[in-house]
Amino acid sequence: MDLTRTAELLPRVIWRESSSSTNAELRELARSAQSPLADGTMLLTSDQTAGRGRLDRGWVTPPGQALAISVLVRRPGTRVGLGLSWLPLLVGSAMTTALQRRFGDDRRVGVKWPNDVHVRDEDDAIAGRPGQKLCGILCELLPDGAVVVGTGLNLLIPEEELPTDRASSLLAAGADVNGVENLFEPAGTALADTILADYVTALRELLTLAETQPAAARARVARHSLTLGTEVRVHLPGDEVVDGRARALADDGALIVDLPTGGVLTVSAGDVEHLRVP
Repeated sequence: MDLTRTAELLPRVIWRESSSSTNAELRELARSAQSPLADGTMLLTSDQTAGRGRLDRGWVTPPGQALAISVLVRRPGTRVGLGLSWLPLLVGSAMTTALQRRFGDDRRVGVKWPNDVHVRDEDDAIAGRPGQKLCGILCELLPDGAVVVGTGLNLLIPEEELPTDRASSLLAAGADVNGVENLFEPAGTALADTILADYVTALRELLTLAETQPAAARARVARHSLTLGTEVRVHLPGDEVVDGRARALADDGALIVDLPTGGVLTVSAGDVEHLRVP
């Protein structure tokens, strides 16, 4: 696949016709390389067959309709002045920037805490719902301190072929995809290249911002959040379930939830479900 614009922004772009897992493949490449793999190395495919997401969930991409993208980020501890736990949120914010321009004003792209990018319409917003998932994020720390940043992006999956009613794609959600139906046609390759280049540009900008102006990076992440200000149900380890209102992000990126009893819950790990308000 010809990804000229993206390749101009990165030291190396590796395209795979098929991959069991781009995260696993990039991780192994970083481990076995004769010299350290360059910061910003990207490995991607439109046919991921056995990837794993957060909580060990399956993460596959149908050929020609979605992308599995993995990027190596070196010195994340220095570059993410807010702390490594913010990295998935920064990635989600960068992907939000890349995708929002494909939608009109009636649909908002944003981050569902902690690691998904959704698109929602006005009815979703009024009801406090996060909309439908366009992209999942999984960051994996390597032994040398680098991080493999994985994203799975639904681009051209038709509505009738989506895996669940909580998922969507740019095509199914009505984004401007220039009439493209497959990534392997010339217009499809150009679409993928443009979105990837926009994502890389936004991610680099945010990493720089997190290093030099962490408060500004934090504010941008909060601005792109679909979770803050909504009623949520938190599924904690040990099958504990707590309802409350998501209010803010803590210093480490954890979600601060105000409880009906007047207390506060700080969520660092667990699934967060947006409650569907009638």
